[in-house]
Amino acid sequence: MTESRRAFRELLELLDRIDAQYIGETGEYKSALDVADGHRLVLHGLRRALGSQLEADTHRPVFQRAITPTTKFGGDSPDAIYHECNVSADVSYRIRGNMAGAVYVSLSVQSGGSEAEGVGASLNSEQFEVKPDGSFEILLSRTPPADTRNWVQMPEGALNVLTRHYFEEAGNVMADTARRLDLEISTVGDFPSPGEPTVESISAGIERVSRWMRSRTLEESKGRTTMPSWVSVVPNRFNEPEKPGAGMAYAALDIAYAMAPFHVPPGKALVMSGHFPACRYAGVVLWSRFRQSFDYMNRRVSLNRAQTVTDGAGNYRIVLAERDPGVPNWLDTGGRTSGFMYWRFLLPEEPMAAPRCELVDIDSLPG
Repeated sequence: MTESRRAFRELLELLDRIDAQYIGETGEYKSALDVADGHRLVLHGLRRALGSQLEADTHRPVFQRAITPTTKFGGDSPDAIYHECNVSADVSYRIRGNMAGAVYVSLSVQSGGSEAEGVGASLNSEQFEVKPDGSFEILLSRTPPADTRNWVQMPEGALNVLTRHYFEEAGNVMADTARRLDLEISTVGDFPSPGEPTVESISAGIERVSRWMRSRTLEESKGRTTMPSWVSVVPNRFNEPEKPGAGMAYAALDIAYAMAPFHVPPGKALVMSGHFPACRYAGVVLWSRFRQSFDYMNRRVSLNRAQTVTDGAGNYRIVLAERDPGVPNWLDTGGRTSGFMYWRFLLPEEPMAAPRCELVDIDSLPG
């Protein structure tokens, strides 16, 4: 058996295991819709892995859009544009970009063994220098330059760089498919041309795809004994938002999160209320049970502060329902009775209380 055929068959066998163990009857998800959502997630993940891993070259890095309206994986936000690429701890890189009107930009370096196990380093736009035209340049290297403000020390075992541009606008930035960012990454120093693909390089690319898929599905909870404190397992009830620890790969260390499952039976509405804290950005989004955002291209499934009607003092009242209840701040569940609600508070400046939820008859709402 050739090396590439072995790698290819191992990928196919892995997809079979994911089907049986991650989204099959032996897993947590049982309904036909849950299983279909799981298959959609796996195919979206495979698409992302093929784009980011199959042809990855840490000597010739290229940023890829990590999330699109048709490639959702790992808990996306309709208000954020994500880019990623593989890197090597033994190489120095220069990242050039522009704020492009974003309220927050960050980069995080995922590190670990053969797959990302945590955030090894991070930097946000409050910490690095931005020029008057919004442009910036960041160095990733082992050794510091003379000016370290726009420098990220490359951690041991560095594998991946993920960037986030968050926007707080009247529309969802991810629904604007024409929106592009000025963002590029290059190595410091030149490397020899790799030549044409070989059996070894193609096989290694297939193996990277398999590792990525395995780490984000079957091994997603590897090493985790308890859920983070900000994750509620009780329907329609949030815990207090908190920042994650560095041991959670692909999370932003300066964002406070709060997640809770929702259950809204037919004829009911879930009223979510609270107060927007002082922070760089605040927003909530509805996800499927596999943490894919609902259809923001065609319906209102998320709200940030620019989109939310408040009482003028920062207090909000958001309503989840299957149909328009005739009140402000309606989030459309699309007829789904369950899923996840996910809050993000970027660079919070004060303690945050958990959003409150109350299940009511939809016809009891004024309007």
